[in-house]
Amino acid sequence: MRFALLLICGILLSVAPGRAAGTQHRLVIHVDSSNARIMTEALHNATNVIDLERKAGDSARIEIVANGYGTGMLVSELSPVAAEIARIHAAYPGIVFSACGISLAHTEAAMKRSLTVLPEAHVVPSGAVRIMAHVSRSVPCA
Repeated sequence: MRFALLLICGILLSVAPGRAAGTQHRLVIHVDSSNARIMTEALHNATNVIDLERKAGDSARIEIVANGYGTGMLVSELSPVAAEIARIHAAYPGIVFSACGISLAHTEAAMKRSLTVLPEAHVVPSGAVRIMAHVSRSVPCA
């Protein structure tokens, strides 16, 4: 199964014992699967991180990037988790939902029709490049 749930290495490295309270962490969750259970798990991981960080006196900025087969997660006509995204967005409005524009274009071409991204989401030119941008601003993953 192709799925990288918590992609960015090092983003949460400051989650070590003895860290100072009030730290803002960044996390990217990558979804590249059309499996509804995996999509739901990604959503719940995001909310769990926010809840735990709040309890620790910290905060977390989270972006869920969907590309490849996962792009359907953020498409109105295809999403098996649209209601859950709406619920989570209402409760956690800071979570950013990004759909890969390249994958969306490929899906539209294959389906021979235009698709609508969920109102909670926006389109980025490339999901992989979006993730790479986050990684380049972070601690190296080695």
